[in-house]
Amino acid sequence: MEHEANLGPLKPEWDRVPHDSDMTEFRRATRRQQARWRSSEGHSYGEHPPGNPNGSTLDETSAAANANFLSPKVVQAVESRLRHPQKHQTLDSKRLRANLLSSMPMCFNLFGELHADLARLTATGQALWEIETPGREVLFEWSPGRIEPGYTKDRTAFDAALFFEGPGEAKVAIGIETKFHERAAAEKRPDESTRMPRYREITETSGIFEPGWEAMILGTPLQQIWRDHLLILSMLQHPSGHWATGSKYILVYPEGNTDFARLAREYTAVLTDAETFRSVTVEELMAVDVLHDPGMRHRFQARYMP
Repeated sequence: MEHEANLGPLKPEWDRVPHDSDMTEFRRATRRQQARWRSSEGHSYGEHPPGNPNGSTLDETSAAANANFLSPKVVQAVESRLRHPQKHQTLDSKRLRANLLSSMPMCFNLFGELHADLARLTATGQALWEIETPGREVLFEWSPGRIEPGYTKDRTAFDAALFFEGPGEAKVAIGIETKFHERAAAEKRPDESTRMPRYREITETSGIFEPGWEAMILGTPLQQIWRDHLLILSMLQHPSGHWATGSKYILVYPEGNTDFARLAREYTAVLTDAETFRSVTVEELMAVDVLHDPGMRHRFQARYMP
């Protein structure tokens, strides 16, 4: 067990990925970096799970003081989201505030400065997705309707959703899923009677999947990406007409996360038309230099891209 001064416990076995040395090293290096960042900021380590000291977790005092978030604007976005819970949501506020390796804090730190800055949101839409209409809103851990049959009829949500003006009353929606330290894992195949009829309907109606898609996706690590993608597809198919052409699902991950880099390539290969699915690395997003002001950009890079 690694236990450098002030880093706290960092057990190598926590991050071991069998038969994958690259992913194992990425996960270990990411955990060490988060512990070093915490220590350099003067924060003590906490426990995760309870009763187990963990160098990549903030202590309760630091977590309550919003130390996991890198600017006052990001804190405002976090507090706004926590004040407005969604029905059937799965957001864990304790994990959000305390876990340095969770992808949700990274998502807020990436996109939180857009929350109250529509000019920056508009510039982001233009720079990243060639959206020429004004930005209107940013929401976090958001779904158009969890459990509702008109969408995916499950609890799937985007980590962040960026909205832009569309034609008439419609909006262009950019649904974002962020990955950080996570590894890819196969999901259990969806229940054939309760889940698959709706999933299959959305998939077949979209007309963008290769023949034989079920064998390629179901019960594999691609299934999670597919279910997230189905949410944006269900929005585009919704009879309300609230969601405009140009809406997309975006998968974001660090370039060192070889699991999700591979999954992005494999998932794209299952599509006959990838217009509604894109993948991008954190490093590529930061290179565009539109999400943050210079001070926030420096703080983000110091924490996540040393």
